[in-house]
Amino acid sequence: MKNVNCYAGNSDSDRIEAAIRDCRGEAVLIPPRVSEKEPERDFWLLDRAILLPENTTVVLENCKLKLSDTCRDNFFRSANCGLGIDEPEKISHIHIRGVGNAVLEGADHPRSTGDSSKRLECPCPKNFSFSGASRPTWGDLHGHTYGTDAGKPEESQYGDWRNIGILMANVDHLSIENLRIVEPHAWAISLESCSHANIHHIEFQACMTRRIDGLDQNNENQDGINLRTGCHDVILSDITGTTGDDVIALTAICSPKRRRPGGSLKSTQVMSNDYTRRGKDIYNVVIRNVLACPAGGCLMLRFLALDGAEIRNVTVDGLVDTSPDDFHTHTGIQIGEGAVGETGYGTQSECSVFHVAFSNILSNAKRAIGVAAGLRNAVFTNVVNRNPEGKIFHAARPELLRDVRFFPPL
Repeated sequence: MKNVNCYAGNSDSDRIEAAIRDCRGEAVLIPPRVSEKEPERDFWLLDRAILLPENTTVVLENCKLKLSDTCRDNFFRSANCGLGIDEPEKISHIHIRGVGNAVLEGADHPRSTGDSSKRLECPCPKNFSFSGASRPTWGDLHGHTYGTDAGKPEESQYGDWRNIGILMANVDHLSIENLRIVEPHAWAISLESCSHANIHHIEFQACMTRRIDGLDQNNENQDGINLRTGCHDVILSDITGTTGDDVIALTAICSPKRRRPGGSLKSTQVMSNDYTRRGKDIYNVVIRNVLACPAGGCLMLRFLALDGAEIRNVTVDGLVDTSPDDFHTHTGIQIGEGAVGETGYGTQSECSVFHVAFSNILSNAKRAIGVAAGLRNAVFTNVVNRNPEGKIFHAARPELLRDVRFFPPL
């Protein structure tokens, strides 16, 4: 095992990269930082993403990796993708394993946060407690997000895939385990066209608002885990903590808009949107033992398949909303978005989610399960809503439900 403390470099990023280049199939160990130049700092400060090539295992042992204020990049990214890479080649066997207390933490003053639809502002208060000239001029507080790059003409003024904590694209056989992810700049973990993946024992700490320079600043889109188009044969388990946005989201959004090459900015996907060359569907997914709070007021679990994509063969067992008793999000599990037809994300078909099974769901939302369009071949077992005024199930288009069963019956 290659110990990063044994390598020299002008920065912490240099030292970690040197160990990865030298690993030759061995695991790379990142323990607490040791340096004669800065003996008082035991955490690693990243200036850029740690790129993980094929057949790489990184072990984080009782250490913290923190993004620097100059870093506009991921914590970890598969080395096959990035700026200007149109079509990432398929690679395999990437593993990130925490041992003990392994922490990934966002920057104190992020250059950018949020997804590609969010414009940067600095400051960017979540509440409108200002008056006079300092009052924000925008009306939609969720359309803007904090970033010190705001107003810099040479920098993108929107979020993008660089804000994602751990980003894996077109990777087969990967695992991410035993990490605590604190204040990610957007989604904590996102997989694109990945297969045979196992993500487990992950704790999140985020709430869509951060106290920066004495103000509560918007940090939009702090989802926990996102599975994007083309992901299949994935296990997500033992997920805890709080998220600023959805805890887990399965989003197969395949809008047939103009061609966007891979590695483009102003996109939250690093891969190309040419779906003639990559899979659309998300399938063969197991989600179990999720005990979390969507502290930003969003969803525990989202299913969204648009523009001809499908989500199928999914089982969910053990989903517990740990929100305080008086904190009720609108919906716990949301299937579909908007009405059939055009939505803000793309075109919603009558039924794009099917062959799904849910069991042992404990919600605290206004409705435990919401279905926007169709749903087919679905079973819900032991669904409880502890919100005394909440509902178990709501279907916007009940005539589009096919073979949807509840045990015990509603």
